[in-house]
Amino acid sequence: MSNKKLALIIALAIGVYILMGIYADFNQLVQVVRGFEWRCLVVLLALTTTGYLLRYLKWDIFLKKAGVSLPAKQNIFVFFSGLSMIVTPGKIGEIWKGWLIRDISGDSLNTTVPVVILDRITDILSLILLSAVGILSYREGVPLLVLLLMLIVGFYVAIQSSSISERLLGVLERHAGKYATDARAMHTTFEQIMKPGLLLGLSALNALAWFCECLGLYVVIIGFHEYLSITLSTFIFSFASLAGGVSMIPGGIGLAEATITGFLQVYGLDAASAIGIALVVRFGTLWYGVILGSAVYLAFRRRMIPSHNLKKESPGITNGGI
Repeated sequence: MSNKKLALIIALAIGVYILMGIYADFNQLVQVVRGFEWRCLVVLLALTTTGYLLRYLKWDIFLKKAGVSLPAKQNIFVFFSGLSMIVTPGKIGEIWKGWLIRDISGDSLNTTVPVVILDRITDILSLILLSAVGILSYREGVPLLVLLLMLIVGFYVAIQSSSISERLLGVLERHAGKYATDARAMHTTFEQIMKPGLLLGLSALNALAWFCECLGLYVVIIGFHEYLSITLSTFIFSFASLAGGVSMIPGGIGLAEATITGFLQVYGLDAASAIGIALVVRFGTLWYGVILGSAVYLAFRRRMIPSHNLKKESPGITNGGI
């Protein structure tokens, strides 16, 4: 990610958080935050890290199914470095992991990029599953979930149907020129790993990973001396993450915080407490991931990436990429 883009994202975040502070009244917000039990932040970070480890297992299984076999230490490096890109719109920057693998092992982007895309699809499926828990109880957000589910089903049908696939690939061949060959190669990878049993199984594993972060919201609420049920906390966090992710706003900044704050207020919390909770949770999930991913990449890239590939202009943290 280029320094300019990173600066813009940070400026967006600062602007959003200042507006949230104004809305809550800074003095009240400071008082609420002072009363927070900071040991709950440690629990939140532990839960988030546990979720990352579960997501790594999913990532590793997907890669192996696609025929990519990296040594564990290199794959861990790729996965955690990719967390630095979760602040990009819809986490699309995580496609950078494909470039990292190419630089490390030489595997084609035609094989690795579909894995990243399916990784995102299982994120959406997992969040739909977790959000549905709340929807069954609170009847909120049904249209968004139905729309997303229809899009995923449509994508699956398009991949699995040879007639639809050939029509789409034919259009690409007529209009995309040299990229049509890459599209066909990616389609082959999608067919190879996009199996119903695998998708559902890994989505369930991923739902457990996301639930760790939902549980983190529950813990943070307790840390602010408030109480909401685990079910409601799960609904609020998963729906906010889903809304922020599909909005294509970088990191969902603003929308995710507003969704968490709004739901917390609807269910009885005052503005200062709701905003304080949203800010702490987002630090312990979104920004913790960005910091962790950047630290891993900068600390270990020279050990993991062959020296002759370090000079390449792959999109990433230290150059003008994604």
